[in-house]
Amino acid sequence: MAVAADIIAGRIGPGAPVPAVRELARTAGCSPGTAARAHTILREAGVIEGSPRSHAVVTAEGPERAVAMTAGLGSGTEAARLCGSDDPALDLLLSTAGPAVERVPAGRGSVAGLGMLAQGTADAAAVHLRDARTGRANDTFARRVLGGRPATLVHLWSREQGLVVPKGNPLGIAGVADLNGAALAVRAPGTGSRLLLNRLLREEGVTPGQGGEVCESHFGVAAAVATGAADAGLAVRAVADAVDADFLPIEWEDFELATGPDSAGLLAPLLDVLTTGAFRNRLADMAGYDARRAGDMREAA
Repeated sequence: MAVAADIIAGRIGPGAPVPAVRELARTAGCSPGTAARAHTILREAGVIEGSPRSHAVVTAEGPERAVAMTAGLGSGTEAARLCGSDDPALDLLLSTAGPAVERVPAGRGSVAGLGMLAQGTADAAAVHLRDARTGRANDTFARRVLGGRPATLVHLWSREQGLVVPKGNPLGIAGVADLNGAALAVRAPGTGSRLLLNRLLREEGVTPGQGGEVCESHFGVAAAVATGAADAGLAVRAVADAVDADFLPIEWEDFELATGPDSAGLLAPLLDVLTTGAFRNRLADMAGYDARRAGDMREAA
């Protein structure tokens, strides 16, 4: 980030004002949304304080905190480590962002990803978990896994989950209540989609049949259904379209990145891609995604 570089170099010292959001967007040639996120990242890292509109200044510890925040960002040798949930749109985002962010092979699924975040072996975890008590998405889990330390949630998009069934729906499945005795394609235990499916089955009092497959990805679930290896499976709408299967919608969910404030800066390259028109257009071509709040950041409540 240009502002962090200026602070490290001493061009903007402690107590000095930093460019407001609109000025930063103009001088850096970026969108106001990207400039606002830069302010948020700097503020959460303790580099600046005050209003992002016109009164943000460098903190007393700003230069040291800017050095810590940017370590690994500009060297080209250290990428942000991302783990957690599977999502075809996330695969697209990562391939577009390039080597600045790498997917950690371990830690697949929301629960395992949060575990790696807590252990410090990942910088961010993709999650989609709903607190049954509060109804909030992701906040409770992100806050607790960091042991009370501040947790930041970055909204990527909302996505539609539902039942994937073979083309023409030969079994006449209308919803979860019709899955009694069915062979299901499921995600691994600990994934957000498996937890969602278990909750839906429990609420309907349904016991699926034997057989089916445990799949590594949403696309794997759809492929198992399309090839006849399973009668149905829970997955995002986009993968049903990809294999020309039918889709029965169930619910929309928030798909977000959980991270700590010290690691939020590492995600800047990913967030820059997220807000480009080119990426938004490609995401719009995938069914079942809503990116209207893409890039919004908040502290886990």
